Formats: sequence, C-alpha cells, structure tokens
Amino acid sequence: MGLDITAYRKLEPAPMQGFDADGEPLQMDAVRLYRNGDFPGRADDIDESVAYVPSDSFDFRAGSYRGYNQWREQLAELAGYPIGEYVQCGVTTESRCVGFWNGETGPFSELINFADNEGVIGASVAAKLAKDFAEYQAKADAHPDERFRDRYADWRRAFEMAADNGAVSFH
Repeated sequence: MGLDITAYRKLEPAPMQGFDADGEPLQMDAVRLYRNGDFPGRADDIDESVAYVPSDSFDFRAGSYRGYNQWREQLAELAGYPIGEYVQCGVTTESRCVGFWNGETGPFSELINFADNEGVIGASVAAKLAKDFAEYQAKADAHPDERFRDRYADWRRAFEMAADNGAVSFH
C-alpha cells in the first residue's frame, strides 16, 4: 500500500450528474473528489456533491506511506524548518514537520500538514504550492537524493496543473 496522486486541470461539472450505489460518478470520464475535513481550507473550491470532468490529468505514485512521510521530512528540511519533538505512543520522535502540525505556516505548509492517505487540494491552495515549488527549484535541483528530486518534479507538475482550475487528489 502507498499513496497515489492524481492531478487534474480545468475541472468542469460533468454534464451527467449523479453517482451510482458505490459513489462513483454516472458519467464515465467524470471524477468525484473528497474534501478531507481534518484539513479545512485545502479545497474550498471543490464541491463533493458534484462530479467533475477534467481537461487533463497526471498520475504518479508518491511512495509507500512511510516513504512519502520521509520525503515530506526532506521537503521541510529543504525549506529550512527546525527540528521539533513530538510524543507518539510514549516514544519521543524528532521531525521538522512538528511546527506545521501545531499550526505554523510557510513554504509547503499546506502539503506537509495534510493527509498522507486521502483528500484533495483545490486550485487556490495548489497555486500557492506551485509557487513554493518554483521558488525552491534551485535548492531541489542540488539535493543529493535523486529520488527526492524526481518526486519534487512530480509534485511541482501536479500543483502547476491543479492551479489551472483543477485539484490534486490523494488516494
């Protein structure tokens, strides 16, 4: 198991609206997007009751859940965030993501402090993240880990696509 990502460009309501008994859109080329309520403000421009048809899409595998979380940690390090501590199941662990989990904001914060399993980031937040990825591109290019650089390129492409009236779906 792991995290898969689909980015969509130019989402329009499907001409044939409605969902089958499994919650899938009735129109074959339409998608249904899920707003993760644990992360308000990430997809205010998405209506869960609407089936959407994108003009274009892009898929990639973000990695295993553990691998994706390690990549987010590298992203936070790239952006210069300090290490913090958190306690989980009685074990103290260090992470550069702690500040975001406590409400801090900054470059990549909407991605770092988002679900690692499901939900959607809408066009307005995607535009902010696309800008973050563009601003940090030179630092990412110099990163020693090729896998990090490859995932960085995928995420940048996804958010740039979604910024064009689209969305990024985590599934």
